[in-house]
Amino acid sequence: MTPYSRLPELADELQNLLKETESQISKLPPAPSDDAQGQIIMLISDFARELASYVEGTPDDNGIHQAIRPLNKGLVGEIRSTAPKFSPFLRGERIPYTHPTFLLSEYEPVIRADDDNAICVNEVLDMGDK
Repeated sequence: MTPYSRLPELADELQNLLKETESQISKLPPAPSDDAQGQIIMLISDFARELASYVEGTPDDNGIHQAIRPLNKGLVGEIRSTAPKFSPFLRGERIPYTHPTFLLSEYEPVIRADDDNAICVNEVLDMGDK
């Protein structure tokens, strides 16, 4: 065996090591910029641009508005369910009352003249006088 017989094998091994090293180098993050302030401004503007496109909405179901809408409706219902039932009527008074139509699209009316659990005007006044 001559000292040069391993040369092709060593050349192949060297090529493999060079490829592996280049692959590892390519995975490294970019070198720090000399202009750190410019790089920060670029990162912030990229973030703002991406956020703006997300907030503006998309025509598909993956937009922020589409994701929030069902949660918003549920939250509004939960909050409205905690409100006390005030009635603009005196206890026992039966006056025909129609809810304003502009509110009907937002939520179901909660004021009912015949609701026995409602807090009526005369009861509020009596509490205030005590």
